[in-house]
Amino acid sequence: MFGNHRLSLAYLTVQGCPPLDHVRAAAAAGYDSVGLRLIAPLGLELAHPIVGDPALVGRLRALAADLGVDFLDGEVFTLTPGTDVREWTPVIETAAELSMPLMQITSEDPDRGRAAENLARIAETAAEHGIRMAIEFMRWRSAATLQDAAELARLAGTGNAGILLDALHLSRSGGSPAQVAALPPDLILYLQLCDAASALPVDTDACIAEARTGRLQPGTGALWLRELMQVLPDDVAISVETPNSADQGLDFFQKAQKGMDFTRRFLSASAA
Repeated sequence: MFGNHRLSLAYLTVQGCPPLDHVRAAAAAGYDSVGLRLIAPLGLELAHPIVGDPALVGRLRALAADLGVDFLDGEVFTLTPGTDVREWTPVIETAAELSMPLMQITSEDPDRGRAAENLARIAETAAEHGIRMAIEFMRWRSAATLQDAAELARLAGTGNAGILLDALHLSRSGGSPAQVAALPPDLILYLQLCDAASALPVDTDACIAEARTGRLQPGTGALWLRELMQVLPDDVAISVETPNSADQGLDFFQKAQKGMDFTRRFLSASAA
């Protein structure tokens, strides 16, 4: 914890890390929670499957309990024109077995009404397990902006759909802390924290590359992170997502520790 902020180690910070080692790295670096990749983003392969492996799920639960950490969120559903949410039920059930309160979801469906209907269906299933659906907007997705995500949640009409606020995606989609402040506070479910350079990516490919391999540590770039923290609840959970190709020589624990150290330093400076 930092103050009232729960700190979680995001999957991308230790991308490729086997799930059990992810838990160990998070605990060793002082995180409260872990974010696991339960379902691969559209077009990518899942390096370490968890869903459908009850023995692994049991080991994850036992290890987390033994080390004093828990699970914050699972990645990541993608709404498409062909989505059949019934196929996602095993993922929700696995998240529930791990006592995850949040599942991420993105949209690649240009039909917002259809996307909202499918979001409502999976949100209803999630609600049966006490799980909330966190919509992550990205500049290159159909749900590209903060406003898109807010509208998708509104159209879904469920009480357990809200927004995953990623500082990088907020910046790169033209958003600002002022836009966040204008939303109902309970719509923001948690924060993914990183920093970024002042120069905007030149195209979609560069934007994707930055998000996956070019994020900066909090407090080392040009984003308005202090202003953002001021408009968020003082108990918002923070997922530290800081993948950078310059860190490829570090092991998983070192990446986790680096993210923790810079996050605590940034939060301390912001509080001061």
